[in-house]
Amino acid sequence: MPGVITLSNRAPGAAELYLAGTYEENELMKAEAKIYTGDLAGGLEAIDAVRTYQGAGLAPVTGTVLSADAAKEELRRERRVGLAFRALSFYDARRWGVIEDLSKGGGRVNAIIIDQTGKLNTKATINYNYLDYWDVPDNELTYNPPTGNSAPVQNPK
Repeated sequence: MPGVITLSNRAPGAAELYLAGTYEENELMKAEAKIYTGDLAGGLEAIDAVRTYQGAGLAPVTGTVLSADAAKEELRRERRVGLAFRALSFYDARRWGVIEDLSKGGGRVNAIIIDQTGKLNTKATINYNYLDYWDVPDNELTYNPPTGNSAPVQNPK
């Protein structure tokens, strides 16, 4: 189709490549800051602004009575969809503590997945428990030994 831009089209000029922050990313960062500082209405307005800009056709969330947790989940959903293929999801998950062990409040509960047998499971629990930072490589420590004021060189996990 002429004029359609997709991420998989290899024709010159027909694919989008994001090199820097975009309106959507900036607006959703603003929404996150507002939601996490208690301005739920302002955060939801920013989410609606992104949906309107992208022509999503979704019902507005501004004016709805959402708890702080529900507003955070709305933000997470919008970032997953609105910022897809921009290599941001791991950093979002790390910032929100999702990659922590379940015992530390991380992971996902009531996730919707297709299990190994091909059956839809709407009550799945996912325990990611990833290392959030890599250790500093040994050759870097040889060339640049840490001092007493240095950041940790090994992940404490």
